[in-house]
Amino acid sequence: MDAVQSYTAFVRACESGSFSAVARELGTSQSAVSKQIAALERDVGVQLFARTTRRLTPTPEAQTLYEHARQLLDVIDSLRATTNRQASASGTLRMSMPGSYGRHRICPLLPKFLELNPEVRLEITFTDQAIDLVEEGLELGLRVGQLASSSLMARPIGIAEQVLVASKAYLKRYGHPESPADLSELPCILYGRGERWARWEFESENGRHAVEVTGPVRANDPDVMRDLVLDGIGIGLIPDWVVADDLKADTVEALLGDYYPRPLPVNIVYPQTRFLSQRARSFIDFVIAELRARR
Repeated sequence: MDAVQSYTAFVRACESGSFSAVARELGTSQSAVSKQIAALERDVGVQLFARTTRRLTPTPEAQTLYEHARQLLDVIDSLRATTNRQASASGTLRMSMPGSYGRHRICPLLPKFLELNPEVRLEITFTDQAIDLVEEGLELGLRVGQLASSSLMARPIGIAEQVLVASKAYLKRYGHPESPADLSELPCILYGRGERWARWEFESENGRHAVEVTGPVRANDPDVMRDLVLDGIGIGLIPDWVVADDLKADTVEALLGDYYPRPLPVNIVYPQTRFLSQRARSFIDFVIAELRARR
């Protein structure tokens, strides 16, 4: 059991009252959080939460443990901060990241990072492919979506929410879908290549829904997908950061409000090594802190 991760999940569960909220914050699944809490309960030998279908209530033992765990995590954060101050980040940090997520979420953070770390230089490869970091000589890679099994280490930095959208012109022509099943009969804009991208999954109060979709265009760039949606070519399942302004401007409409597209975990990955550079550690900690502050 990774004690720090388990105690972090426990503290945030006490504070938020929800395993699903903790999972979204940590960029993992609700079942993974539940397993961490269960492992912690076995380790300390007490039940920490009373669980019902509607509420998650800390037990008296959990309330006592919470104060100690909160102090422990604060000490760990202080130690990390002290270590970071002792070693100055320097040199060239080479990394890869998906184009759209990198442009919208990471690039706006870079001026501040470089101001705080003036001796660091960045070399960024924008690609949606899970390239081999070692072969390409990269220290870090940012990945959106479920991670394939590999020897890479991973730090969760958040989640990517998706929105089901269509243009006004499209809806006037085809009408509004009333359930995920309706999407199988409508033109859609698909991401990437392969059959897994043609299966769209949603959560609702009635459980999980999956539908196989088709459409006239596939593209591996969410910004291009957004343009195709605006042109009325199809319905798109698109990251929220890409269409946030369009939703505010009412140029596209969010669909199926009672169904929630499954969010995608976002991780920073790096080769398994004992000697992760200070510039890489500084970048990871900085991005996690900044993204958390902007939620």
